[in-house]
Amino acid sequence: MLINNEAKLITNEYALTRCARCNFCESVCPTYMVFRRRVYSPRGRIWIIMFLSQGIKLSNDEYTGLLTCLGCRACDLVCPAGIKIAEAIHDAKALLVKAALK
Repeated sequence: MLINNEAKLITNEYALTRCARCNFCESVCPTYMVFRRRVYSPRGRIWIIMFLSQGIKLSNDEYTGLLTCLGCRACDLVCPAGIKIAEAIHDAKALLVKAALK
């Protein structure tokens, strides 16, 4: 339950619901360019964080998608909604690590 509440804070703090699904972030994401799967894109990672906030159990693929973000921040530069996607992903990754250590 704690992870859900903390994921909600990340969702709200970074206003992830503002994502317009424009896909600009996908065109600059190195991991998406390699894997060509939404789960490895910034947009997919936003949805994964939102799944966490709703208490939805993640698949191994979704965990991997979130954890493989390189933190390059290219997605932040092209996001027309001004979402700091890389920072939100960083915080979510820290949340997963913290939960795993408990």
